[in-house]
Amino acid sequence: MATLGYWGFRGLAQPIRFLLAYLGVQYTDKHYTKGEDWFENDKKNLGMDFPNIPYFIDNDIKISESSAIPFYIIKKYKKPELLGQNADGSFNEKEIKVQQVIGVIKDINKELMGLCFNPDFANAKDKVYNEKLSVGLKKLNDFLGNKDFLLGTLTYADFLFYETLSYFKHIFPQSITPTLANYLNRFQNLPGVKEYIAKPSVDLNAFLPPQRAAWHGPK
Repeated sequence: MATLGYWGFRGLAQPIRFLLAYLGVQYTDKHYTKGEDWFENDKKNLGMDFPNIPYFIDNDIKISESSAIPFYIIKKYKKPELLGQNADGSFNEKEIKVQQVIGVIKDINKELMGLCFNPDFANAKDKVYNEKLSVGLKKLNDFLGNKDFLLGTLTYADFLFYETLSYFKHIFPQSITPTLANYLNRFQNLPGVKEYIAKPSVDLNAFLPPQRAAWHGPK
């Protein structure tokens, strides 16, 4: 059985967890709760080319980096449409659009993470939202429009966008337009994702490390 290794919070691994749930993949969701378990043990001993977390180990395949892991999973389980590719995996113009939208989402996430780890979070959040985050979010809201998903059909960009919107929902609830609220509901009712969210063992309120992040989840 494959293993996804990461800390015991959402962070960079959560979109991958949602992807695995959607695809119905059986795997071990390994949570590190002590730094030494990773830094002093597994990081040195797992035999990875670029030891880092999240990582994904599938028999002899050992992958790190949050952008490479979903690419492997999507390819292995033959779901090229999640990358915007044709059914046979050949190039489609939509593939470029998927990567473009992912880039926009990651730009927003960079600003969002900077805010969450800012010791002056409470005083900084309105300024960051008004000057930066609201601008990027409006672009994605407008791009989504009346479509079910960002590119019309479900792609990996939606797994990233759902995770980003989950932060906005808690930190900036006023930012969730009816369009985005419907989108959130649509995503979390996807087959596999719905069942994953309902599991008692899944803590979706733990977003970031409480020892380091000024905002790490709803109180």
